[in-house]
Amino acid sequence: MLLPVLPRYKQLDSIYWLLILCVVIALALITTAFQQREARNVAAIAVSFSLVLTALAVDRVFTDKVEVHSYSMSWSANGVAPWGDVQLGDKGASPVVLYRMIDQAYCYDALFSAELKRKLIESNKPVVTVEYNVFSDFGRERSYNIRAVDGLVFNAGSRVVRPADGYGGYVGDGTGSNSCKR
Repeated sequence: MLLPVLPRYKQLDSIYWLLILCVVIALALITTAFQQREARNVAAIAVSFSLVLTALAVDRVFTDKVEVHSYSMSWSANGVAPWGDVQLGDKGASPVVLYRMIDQAYCYDALFSAELKRKLIESNKPVVTVEYNVFSDFGRERSYNIRAVDGLVFNAGSRVVRPADGYGGYVGDGTGSNSCKR
């Protein structure tokens, strides 16, 4: 539970510090309870066991939650988007750019996938459905990935089904909220 957050210990929320404190107190109580045979205390063992169980329960209930959000998005596969040229790949290939307008700006994701490009060009639909896996801890969005584009699955939760390099972001005039809320 603690290993993924330790490298960023200065950015931890107070709830993480509370969980860490519970685990440290539980370990101290367990150590004290088992030091001497005649000093073993069932109450200390019970309290420490309940603290560890509480910390694990909070971790399972409130962290690493996945929600699937779905949007209708426009797309481009020729290296040009409504805001101009897009970044090409290492080999000079143009990505499939999926975008939607929010507050006079664009939220976009670009994927380098020949299979997706072929499928979208063949379908000739101007708008496709894009599904996102949005990961959160304690109700705050932590990260996201693209689950599927027009039925073509790329990720099942955090497990990669179909690899595709890419990037994403927000392009606007600076007057919007600068938040895509995937």
